[in-house]
Amino acid sequence: MKTKQILSLLLAVLLVVAMFAGCSNKGDTPKNPDTTQNPSGNTGTQTGDKDKEEENSPYKFAAGKFETDEDGIALAPYDYELPISTTDEVLTYWNTCWTPQYIPDSGFSKMPYQAELEDMTGVHVEYMCPSAETRSENFAVMIAANDLPDIMSSGLTFYGKSAKDAIEEGWFANIWDYREYAPNFFYQVKTLDDDTVTNTVFYEKDIVGWFYGILTDPTPTTGWCVREDFLAELGLTWEDIVTYDDIHNMLVRFKNELGIQWPMEVFKTLEMVPGYFASGYNTAVLLNAYGLPYTKLIDGKIQFTLTTEDDKAAITMLAGWFKEGLIDPGWPGYAGNNEMVNQITNGETAYVSMTPSQINDYITQTPDPDASWTSLTRPVLYKGQELKYGQKLSYLTYGTESLSATCENLPLAVTWCDWFYSQEGSEYSSWGPQGVVWDYDEDGQKTLTDFILHHPEGMGAQWALLMYSANNLGDATLFSQARSYAYPGGRELLEMTQRWVIDGYKGEYDVPTGFRLSDEESEELNTYSGDLSTYINENYAAFFAGEKPLSEWDSYIEGMYSMGMQNVLDLYQSAYDAYLASKE
Repeated sequence: MKTKQILSLLLAVLLVVAMFAGCSNKGDTPKNPDTTQNPSGNTGTQTGDKDKEEENSPYKFAAGKFETDEDGIALAPYDYELPISTTDEVLTYWNTCWTPQYIPDSGFSKMPYQAELEDMTGVHVEYMCPSAETRSENFAVMIAANDLPDIMSSGLTFYGKSAKDAIEEGWFANIWDYREYAPNFFYQVKTLDDDTVTNTVFYEKDIVGWFYGILTDPTPTTGWCVREDFLAELGLTWEDIVTYDDIHNMLVRFKNELGIQWPMEVFKTLEMVPGYFASGYNTAVLLNAYGLPYTKLIDGKIQFTLTTEDDKAAITMLAGWFKEGLIDPGWPGYAGNNEMVNQITNGETAYVSMTPSQINDYITQTPDPDASWTSLTRPVLYKGQELKYGQKLSYLTYGTESLSATCENLPLAVTWCDWFYSQEGSEYSSWGPQGVVWDYDEDGQKTLTDFILHHPEGMGAQWALLMYSANNLGDATLFSQARSYAYPGGRELLEMTQRWVIDGYKGEYDVPTGFRLSDEESEELNTYSGDLSTYINENYAAFFAGEKPLSEWDSYIEGMYSMGMQNVLDLYQSAYDAYLASKE
């Protein structure tokens, strides 16, 4: 039975019934209920009848209980009455645990945060946790079986097509159609009044494919950090390391004077975040595993990173450092910092891209009692250089959640997701259960527990936070970063992130987030993008590792054009020109 039919039945007969037997997939995709025709949720029942119905309902939905603007967006935050549900329905949630070895035998859902979350909201959730390495394959299997879970972390990312395609093809729900059940999420998006946020959340004015994690306290979360005690041995401070020449000289001295085996670490994608190391070249040297390289805009023309003269200059420099033995040759095996903990903690390396919140973990695991880390500013070619690409401060986290169109109780799924953007949901998800993750110190301030800071099984505090409270790398919440620094000395670490803020940043080379290809352009792009992406990633990595001489750069460029790069550029340029025209 369709969702709208069941809601109508509830309103008509005023009985206490379970709206659905559960949120499982049923093969055929039901039509989404048309909430846009009646955003208030009022079907004409008398006030007394409606009050009686709400009193008897097993759900505490927000629909019809808050004031909206002309688009149906809440005018104020909404406080949920808990529990949200008193039924036995189960929502399935597909996400990732990056440290699965620490999941207890009782299962992920029985961990303190997940169990208390269920007690608070009354919503039963079955967690499906494939490893990070197998997610793409696992997603493909579920698509082939036409059996998607109700809620999917990064679902649209793995789908590989636009939100509009995913919705029209019947895989994911259009969350905009359910905005009467999501007052807090849409209120937060509108209140920020930030083009990047709006254009990321909204594919089109009336198409929203995912809940997106939002920061309450945005700061740059990642950047390059250095062993501060090693700098001191060389008579240097972080303020002395500004340019790439400064970095190179530092790495050489680390290796020659201090005997550090691999002074610098990079990842298998080279950069972890696009433009955070290649900032001075106003480009990104990140190998994009999900598709074509990142775009940038020069004098009104779309370009791709990894393909320009700036990218050649950047990889020439990095390849030279690699050849000098300044960079760990194990880089193809490092998806993140978690794979290089030994090098970081035993002094084999000294210059790594990381989040300052990880520093306390590394220090506590380092045998050297004098070990300390600090952040460096974004690298530049020369002091005073104006950075133009990839440095905008973001309000968004990495977490996203899409909903299966075949979930049998989408109002419940949407409501559960929206609760995390309420004041109560944001506070709880950011911090997790009291006594497990945090408690009050003698000054009445929240501080992380010894269980988190010194996990009995040796898990680092930041990884423990991802298991015992919201996983901001996958879960979509209104998220506070304060938890990551809630321990003695943590405030100083948080202040390190301010070195990555670019005052007066204009982002002249940043492509507007509202610009995107049409469905027809996207379809044509797909005929080129797969082979081109593989070609570019493999060749750029080969230049870095010295497996391909940089004298073959021109041949590399010619090769990508022979594979259709000009057609790809034309598609993007056409889309960008159309975007500009739409703004006139």
